[in-house]
Amino acid sequence: MLKHQFDLMCRLIRPEQVISITIVDNDDTPDQSKLFFSKFDIRQFINLRSYAIISSDQSIFLQLDLLCQFNHFQALTLPNISQTYWCLFGSHVETIIPRLRKLITNQHPITKPLNNLRYLTITHCYCHNLEYLFRQMMMLRSLNITVSLDMFTDWSKKIPVMNHLRRLTLGIQYGRLTMSRMNQFLSKMPRLLHFELRIDDPMDVIGDEQWTRWSQHSNADIEDANDIISGHQWKYLVPHLQTFDFRFCLLNRSDEKILDSFRSTFWLEQKQWFVAYDDYQSSPCLFTVPRFAPKNIIYSSDYNTPWCTSSNLGLDQFVDVLTLPKFRP
Repeated sequence: MLKHQFDLMCRLIRPEQVISITIVDNDDTPDQSKLFFSKFDIRQFINLRSYAIISSDQSIFLQLDLLCQFNHFQALTLPNISQTYWCLFGSHVETIIPRLRKLITNQHPITKPLNNLRYLTITHCYCHNLEYLFRQMMMLRSLNITVSLDMFTDWSKKIPVMNHLRRLTLGIQYGRLTMSRMNQFLSKMPRLLHFELRIDDPMDVIGDEQWTRWSQHSNADIEDANDIISGHQWKYLVPHLQTFDFRFCLLNRSDEKILDSFRSTFWLEQKQWFVAYDDYQSSPCLFTVPRFAPKNIIYSSDYNTPWCTSSNLGLDQFVDVLTLPKFRP
């Protein structure tokens, strides 16, 4: 946006009509926040409900205390905050958090119970913090969280029962997830209806050398490495769900047979949940469609459309961007 366009937009804004503000400072929009608040006082936005900060400008964090004055304010998005920054401005965040219904953050700045919080997104958390985190917000309805796992921590057993949780998006950034842990974890969410699971740390489901090494130094039961990618195993954990989506990154390449366990009546007819396998990418993936169907394809002569459990579901229809190779004359 050009400077004169920004000025025109600001002249047209009626602060009392604004319910959501997103402040972004990056290479394309340097000092945008300072420019915006040189024209407006945050206290003018009396009907503000949502405030998203994608900036490290100190003055923005100092304004958070003022948001407590707004009767309708209920949603806050925080940027990546370093520990040093948190020591400086954490108290301003903690002032506003207890009244929130929705919070998006890269950490868990939660030091006391949050009975009003219903929707939480945390972009990184260690599994040993889950118990404390869950106990601080027992009324949570929706959770989107990315976790690093530790095989030596009994994290799935220690978390409390979350009776109000309806929607869970779980990302595994690092570590081995077993079916026994998954079963234990989901059993603590008796009313869960929507579940999405992403395992970004590529799994060795053939040799599974990593799991063998871990099991030798722990008291964990040794499980079949293939259980986590078996439709036969998953159908016992998720029959009560309305939606179930997953994306598993694999260390080893496979073939179409990896989909066989997802071709049962439970998957194709009862639930109509369809699964695909793509080994064209640098890390082979097993995923549900259409949720995780590839949106961006770099086409080459050896490209093959991913295998899918439904022959009627063409994955090409979900592609948004197709990059073609350069042709030499």
